[in-house]
Amino acid sequence: MALHSIKMRSSKDNKHISGAESIVDEDNLETAVSRLIKRALTHSKGKAENINIKIEKLDEEKIIFLEPLKVTTVEVENTIQGFKCVKYLLNKLGIDDEKSNKILKIFKETSHMRGAILLDINTLERLEPDKDRGIRATYMDFENSNTDRLTKESGQNTHFIEALALATKVINCPYIIGEICYSDDPNYTAGYISSKKYGYVRIPHLKEFGDESGGRIFLYDSSLDNVQDCIDYIEKSKTIIRNNISQQTYMTYEEFLNL
Repeated sequence: MALHSIKMRSSKDNKHISGAESIVDEDNLETAVSRLIKRALTHSKGKAENINIKIEKLDEEKIIFLEPLKVTTVEVENTIQGFKCVKYLLNKLGIDDEKSNKILKIFKETSHMRGAILLDINTLERLEPDKDRGIRATYMDFENSNTDRLTKESGQNTHFIEALALATKVINCPYIIGEICYSDDPNYTAGYISSKKYGYVRIPHLKEFGDESGGRIFLYDSSLDNVQDCIDYIEKSKTIIRNNISQQTYMTYEEFLNL
């Protein structure tokens, strides 16, 4: 049965409220659209006044299938420990202290973008063609996607599932060495840093409860070059993640800093 990409974007008073997407078969199309609309109308950031839905039939021969990143949760007590974990992993990825501090400064100061920053780890230059829009990772979902999670009311950790799908796609880009992210949902304090070597490292506290800040940085290695190929892969390739998330690993803050 044909697969379709569904994208939802919503706003209120020209302020972004919610965005989500899914890849579903034709039988689940109507249900998925209904649940995405409900999500926009019941979001913690407010009830959306403008909701845009885009539906696109996919060419299944061009879909890329990927295995999900391994998942590690670091049991930090606060945001200070959380950001120390992020910096530690940046160092482990070969980024020195000076650059790591600058990356984290950019990350904390850049909020409410519609997409992600594409940052050259060698020059720290931002490479997005449109600095307000950023780079939008799209066309990804888990295999046989469960539409129940789209409303965020199913008891599943929707933020985690959607973020893992996105991170898996992005990290499989040959020009990306890592990603840092936290959600702009004021009720969700967790964030993550992902990489090919260390997988998806979930950090429960990267911001305080009630904070509407959010951001995402894709760490691009210009020595591997080709920035346009990188952007095209992230924004245009169609990706389905195999539905076999491995058992999560849990580590204490102290254990993680001794990797």
